[in-house]
Amino acid sequence: MLGQECCRAVLARGPCAEVTRCSCGHIHLAVGPVTLRLEEDVLRALGHTLLEAIHHLEAASQQPRHEPEASEPPAPAHGAPNGGWKQ
Repeated sequence: MLGQECCRAVLARGPCAEVTRCSCGHIHLAVGPVTLRLEEDVLRALGHTLLEAIHHLEAASQQPRHEPEASEPPAPAHGAPNGGWKQ
C-alpha cells in the first residue's frame, strides 16, 4: 500500500547471512548481496534442506576422497549450453 512501509525485525544474524521478518509477514534471507523474500514454510523447508546438505558434507568428509579416474568424464554443469555456468 502507498504510504505504509514495512518494518523488519532481525530473527538471526551470522557472518554471512541475516534473516529478518517483515511486518507484512514475509521472511527476508540476505546472503551477501542477494536477498530472498520467503514465506515462513518455505524458510523452514529451506532450513531442512540445508541441514541435510551439511549432514551429507560432514559424512563425506569422514570418508576418503574419491579421485575420478581418467576414463570418467567430468560432471556437466547445469544452467548453460555446453556445460558452462550461465550468469
